[in-house]
Amino acid sequence: MPGLAVQTRLRLSERDELILRELGGLLSELAVRDLAQRAFLGEDQSAADFARRKRELTALTSSRWAGTIVRRSNEQWELSRRGQTAHLHQLTTAIAAIEGRLAVPVASCDVPTRTRGYPTQQVRAAKQRRLQHLSAVAARVAADLAAGRVRVVRGGKDLLRNRLHLDESGVDLVRWRRRWSDARTRIEADGESGKTFGNQSIQISPQGSVLIKLPPELATRHTASCDRFGRYRLDATCAFAYRDADWRSHVAAHRSVGYTIRFDADRCILTAAFTPLRAQLPAGMDDEQLMKSALAGGVVGVDHNADHLAAWRLDAHGNPVGRPERVMVDYHGSASRRDAQIRHACSTLIRHAKNVGATALVIEDLGFDTARETCGWTGRGGRRFRALVAGMPTARFAARLVAMAHRAGLAVIVVDPAYSSRWGAQHWRGATSTKSNKTSRHDAAAIVLGRRGQGLGARRRAEKTVLRKKTEAARSGCVGAHSGAGTEDHRPPVSVLQPASVARSGPKFAPRTAYTMRLADGAGQRSSPPKTVRGGPSSGVPYPVPRST
Repeated sequence: MPGLAVQTRLRLSERDELILRELGGLLSELAVRDLAQRAFLGEDQSAADFARRKRELTALTSSRWAGTIVRRSNEQWELSRRGQTAHLHQLTTAIAAIEGRLAVPVASCDVPTRTRGYPTQQVRAAKQRRLQHLSAVAARVAADLAAGRVRVVRGGKDLLRNRLHLDESGVDLVRWRRRWSDARTRIEADGESGKTFGNQSIQISPQGSVLIKLPPELATRHTASCDRFGRYRLDATCAFAYRDADWRSHVAAHRSVGYTIRFDADRCILTAAFTPLRAQLPAGMDDEQLMKSALAGGVVGVDHNADHLAAWRLDAHGNPVGRPERVMVDYHGSASRRDAQIRHACSTLIRHAKNVGATALVIEDLGFDTARETCGWTGRGGRRFRALVAGMPTARFAARLVAMAHRAGLAVIVVDPAYSSRWGAQHWRGATSTKSNKTSRHDAAAIVLGRRGQGLGARRRAEKTVLRKKTEAARSGCVGAHSGAGTEDHRPPVSVLQPASVARSGPKFAPRTAYTMRLADGAGQRSSPPKTVRGGPSSGVPYPVPRST
């Protein structure tokens, strides 16, 4: 089950702010020193090195503060190493794509490999220069990876670059130093189950009283404000506006709750992180029963686009009801703004599904995870397309929607998006349009996606299609030539995303190259997925489920 983080603002007094800033400065200084040691050790760190680092920090703070700092340094180093590996993989993929296209003459195509050459000589020359740049970067990253060297900036590289360009950033030196200090100052305390209120370093009671254990150096300096155990009680109180009941239940039961205190300009932000209790699914329900219960009240098909989400309510028989809902989004800007747009979109979709009485949401398995050199055409239009694809946070949107829909009592079904826009425009755009309300291509695609989540075809009146094909087969003497659902779009849902099973790392989508098909007898076979919807499995095979990882 994933962890949940909620935050609130602490309205500090002058004494509170003074003590917290001194505590944050001390812990941040020790964290920088320990991170430098961890980076110096590289891959040669042993258990003895871990214990030595913790002992050195314990002498200056306490065992719990030291344990938190050492663990955070190790996690930061491991995260940087994973980032190096992912960066090198992206560079290698981009280099291979460019080299493959450079091997083909200009404006030509290699028929066996279906690799196109670059359209003009100017584009080819630009790609040759880019290949040299990517090769140099890849060599540098590979050398750092082999040497175990990481590059970490506490406070962020963007803020560090602003120091060299204060005129362009629009801030003066005083404001920059304040931002730099706030970005590097963090007070983190890991939780402990069974301890008082789930944390020994920062204790927050269910009533909101905050008690902080100060290191000996600060406790001696502020003896008048601390008790005999060196603990300081803030004048400010804590109250969460979101998931407050869950947090109070954890604190009252003395379950583990981790806290982080940071400063943002003139504000003090407190973040509480804990793991909610695992939701229990109905006992004795297999996958088919779970799917039937999810589709009992109809679905809302969702077509994800770069600037909006088109949603349409479908009843239990696959018929569109009412008019479509459109949720406008703007993913440009900072990461926090993009996350806010995702939360807004998910909240609007869930609210709409609850209002219309649907029991499930059907979304697309887009999976935009390719390098920009291997995605789309080259040239001006290709750059726009690659920027469009890279700006859509599809995986983050799906993970957030699964978690929020689970709390709202809704199911999330993932389907293949192949030909949804084309068949929606062909079969549903004209049928659902009126003189005053014209159905867009994206709204029609939402209908196809919703029907695909219900196991239905995109074409309306599919029974006539089956009858016509059977008649044609009988006239030609090919008895039994047609079987199954008889529709061109009979691609089953990828899976029903169950929060209790996917909550550890977000939703698990079916891979593009292979997936596991669950047969009627319970056995599993692995095969390559069809490249078109016509090649989907027949109605006798239940929907495929993702492979376990």
